[in-house]
Amino acid sequence: MLSSRNSSSSSTSKPSPPPSKPSMLHRIRNAIGFNRSYNLALWFIFSGALFGFTLARFSYLNFRGIFCPKKSSGGNECYYYLNFPRYHVGIILHLATILPACLLVLFQFTPVIRQKFLLFHRINGYTVLLLFALSTAGALMIARHTFGGGLDTQSAVGFLALLTVGSFIISIINIKRLQIEQHRAWMLRGWFYAGCIITTRIIMIIAAMTISSPPDGGAYYTARPCDQLLFIHKTQNETLTYYPTCESYFNGSNSNHEAIVRATMNSTKASEITAALGVSFGMALWLALAIHAVGVEIYLHITPKEAERLRNVSFARQMEAGMKNSWNGGLAVQRLGDAETWVPREH
Repeated sequence: MLSSRNSSSSSTSKPSPPPSKPSMLHRIRNAIGFNRSYNLALWFIFSGALFGFTLARFSYLNFRGIFCPKKSSGGNECYYYLNFPRYHVGIILHLATILPACLLVLFQFTPVIRQKFLLFHRINGYTVLLLFALSTAGALMIARHTFGGGLDTQSAVGFLALLTVGSFIISIINIKRLQIEQHRAWMLRGWFYAGCIITTRIIMIIAAMTISSPPDGGAYYTARPCDQLLFIHKTQNETLTYYPTCESYFNGSNSNHEAIVRATMNSTKASEITAALGVSFGMALWLALAIHAVGVEIYLHITPKEAERLRNVSFARQMEAGMKNSWNGGLAVQRLGDAETWVPREH
């Protein structure tokens, strides 16, 4: 009786359902090389922002036609870019190198390329770093007159250059020691720092609109050289109409005279609009850099499993290469701080 019941129940039991097919999202995630969906989401957001920002500025390579057209005031900086060789070379060098670097670096952060095309990853990586180094040199050349060139802007540009280049140097040292998780961390830091220029533009525009709105609308002022104001307004009569104190510049008694310019976006004067953007830029760059510096540390802090996985990969490759101190190679924290000795997973 018991056996008949068992046979009856087994005969009526339902077959196990076939395994479900992976969703479209999972197929895309796996094709790109990610193991977790949140990594794909973050990659899409940050890579998409960098890709869009870079494409939108590729037209600037048409320097005389779009970036600083001859028949336009072109803003404050174009006066220096068009009339002084140092700044002309600096801006051309910066644009011609940073734009292709920002496109090529997207391949570096695509996992499937790192996994299946390692040689391309290495060659492309060194190409990107070379382009970025040249672009940094160009940025430092023009920092004196970028968006007004105040000390806040110059110090922010210099500090950003120090952070990015320093991060990339540390990253190279680590990959030479096959310390892959540290290479990843410092590359992420360097490009997060560099990406703050996108956030800077957003903050700058918001700040410029804020200082142009009540109750403080039009209450911010800055100084601009009269030769720059003449470049913007084109004629002596128009320049003197807006800035009569520039009379000393035009009569030759003070060729370095500067006039006080109101900083507001609610104006028909190009000089006042560019002044509003200029007084906001330095603050925006410092704030954006702080946001990105904190953001990348948060990301690294919430992805310890990936760091641990790469630490074990680093250990295996260091052992294969016969490297000494393969447990704590490169610039691992155990070599520099008081962290506990790291033990490989298989041990």
